[in-house]
Amino acid sequence: MRFVLSLLLAVAACHSEPAPHHPTEGEVPPLPPASGTPVGYLLDSSTELKLRPEQLEKLQKIDTALVAENADIDVQLRQIEKPEPEEQISPQESKAGKKAERRNMAPGSSVAGNADSVKLHKIRDNNDKLALKTAWSLLDPDQQTTAKKVLEDRGLEVPGDKKGPHAPDEAGQPVPGMEP
Repeated sequence: MRFVLSLLLAVAACHSEPAPHHPTEGEVPPLPPASGTPVGYLLDSSTELKLRPEQLEKLQKIDTALVAENADIDVQLRQIEKPEPEEQISPQESKAGKKAERRNMAPGSSVAGNADSVKLHKIRDNNDKLALKTAWSLLDPDQQTTAKKVLEDRGLEVPGDKKGPHAPDEAGQPVPGMEP
């Protein structure tokens, strides 16, 4: 009985990993994600957008240039935006029942920024908008409809779309009869 049980356990312990999937002839393996830029998102959706080879080539050039421009900015931001130091509790405070302050550990949430980092973020956003505007001009109207959905799904502003109602020209002016 023990022999059968030990044999059964030995067989159960020996399992094999499934064989890795190798694409068959004509099957295309999935592409790695693009650079994380707005243009890169369009490149990731190239089959959905039905991009022509010349469009794909031009979009790749735009994306490469954008990544290079933003790389310098990202290096500067990493040097400026250091995470806030975590508060250390002394052993005496710990014995007294004091607990460490809870913190949001999401990426970028505990970063101390300054005026320079705000300027760099604006430059980076402007780079993204300009590159996306250039890429948008390469797309056909039916491709733009699909691209709009791709960008909106990622929370990005679509070139040419107006965001919300505009404030009237007299915004910031005192109401008549309420002047100082």
